Amino acid sequence: MLRIPRIAAVYRIIPRNHSKVLVSVRCISVGDVFGKVDVSKIADLPPIPTPPPPRPSLTELLEAKQSILNELGLFTWYTPSSYFRYALEFMHNNLEIPWWATLMLTTLALRLILVKVVVLSQKNVAIQSHYRKEMGEFQERLQQAKAEANNLLMQQVMVEQRDFLRSKDIKIGRQMMILLANGAVFMTQFFAVRKMANTPYPGFNTGGTLWFPDLTIPDPYYALPIISALSMAAVLKVGIESGQTSDQMGPAMKYGMQYGLPLVVLVSSSQFPAALCVYWCTSNVISLAYAGLFRLQPVRNFFNIPKFIPVPKNSQKGIKNVWKDYRSAKAAPPSLEDLRKKDQLQFKRAGRAQPVEKVENQ
Repeated sequence: MLRIPRIAAVYRIIPRNHSKVLVSVRCISVGDVFGKVDVSKIADLPPIPTPPPPRPSLTELLEAKQSILNELGLFTWYTPSSYFRYALEFMHNNLEIPWWATLMLTTLALRLILVKVVVLSQKNVAIQSHYRKEMGEFQERLQQAKAEANNLLMQQVMVEQRDFLRSKDIKIGRQMMILLANGAVFMTQFFAVRKMANTPYPGFNTGGTLWFPDLTIPDPYYALPIISALSMAAVLKVGIESGQTSDQMGPAMKYGMQYGLPLVVLVSSSQFPAALCVYWCTSNVISLAYAGLFRLQPVRNFFNIPKFIPVPKNSQKGIKNVWKDYRSAKAAPPSLEDLRKKDQLQFKRAGRAQPVEKVENQ
């Protein structure tokens, strides 16, 4: 019979006499390899393991009111939008309300939680309104020093402005941080709702109402995009989000923010799913409600918000005046600093240029 050696030999070295002793030699035959063994005669075999139960389907998970975000690839622990999706799903499953109402209620709950951001913005804007005249004078002095190219005077004015802002507890960067916080919240909700509509999440295609029963497709009648654009224009006009009304902006920024940005919102939202427009309209309506609420003096007293001093109507320059100032600044004669820089640049160019060879006429 053919024999296949499995282990040729195993040796152990004995340190006393340094002799090699054969421990064991094991060879297996073809019968050992291809032979059949009656398993029933073996008594010490462990029981056959029970196979794991099959994973429940999405329908079973939804009926049990469990989350299916992981199954759809809509949850990652490091993205804030994933937790907003979980809040949407939790509210929809436990309150048993349609998806359009879920989007509205979740947006309202988040805006109420972050009402402190709106209060800080209103306080900062109110404090700045009391010293608008002084801050305008600093800006005029800076522009004049810049037109004269007087760097020393510019630094002196900036130091005076910094000391003045510190003495009045005015922090220009605080308003920028508030804008960034509002932008981060908006982008978190935007990406959360958009991905749920594009996946799509089960029930989104029938979770609408009225003329938009399907939340995964754009509004076929363009009503939601129009409402989004008009409400955005109203929000920018009252300045509840930016802390600056349209009357406080310059002419170019005023028309750009009040008319240009809503037009961009109208064009872009007409291509978005209806779920995004529902969220957008709800957020804008809440902002308008905040704007009306914080104009009430009892509410401002409750949150300890100072009185806001409006901008005088004749204090803002028109587009013609801005264009006239720009042309005057361009037509102004060069300063001594500009002349020195120009002479220095010409001197460097002359030093680096090739020497002029004089050619004698023969």
